[in-house]
Amino acid sequence: MAILKQSVSTNASPWPLAEVPPKGTFLATCIDIKDEFGVERPSFNDPNVMEKMDRCAFLFGFRDSAGKPFTIASRWMRISGNEKAALFSFLRSWLGEQFPFGSDYAAPVEKGGMLGRKATITINHEPKKDGSGSYPMIVTLGPAITAAAPVAPQPAPVAPPAPAAPVEHDPLPF
Repeated sequence: MAILKQSVSTNASPWPLAEVPPKGTFLATCIDIKDEFGVERPSFNDPNVMEKMDRCAFLFGFRDSAGKPFTIASRWMRISGNEKAALFSFLRSWLGEQFPFGSDYAAPVEKGGMLGRKATITINHEPKKDGSGSYPMIVTLGPAITAAAPVAPQPAPVAPPAPAAPVEHDPLPF
């Protein structure tokens, strides 16, 4: 007798998307970090064997060119400091250097962590394995891009326009 069992999803995002973010490269802010400990999942080497793992994911917020806010989450990554681990590579790409061992990556940026830190992310829409559409995915991540210094001398600066009045109903931190 064959019994159909529901598959165990190990990569579902902990944050549901309100709206599919657009493709492109954006300046984003890490607005949340989730850690899960002792998660049971099928082993990579033998799917019939269940293993326990600790994992984390990062949620980024950004605005498109029209100022519309979006969020996107990283994929789940095993919490590991191994040089070949996805989390190690993710943090190194984001910082441009190795994340210091013994530091709390989930701490606010003021305390040396990643929460609230800016990043440059590129989003693509990847096809689903079953061919039923696509899903948004962070395909590159790097340090926040800052404006480069001008190469040639510039004319005398013009007074900058007055800053736009803050929107009181918009509590988003990005």
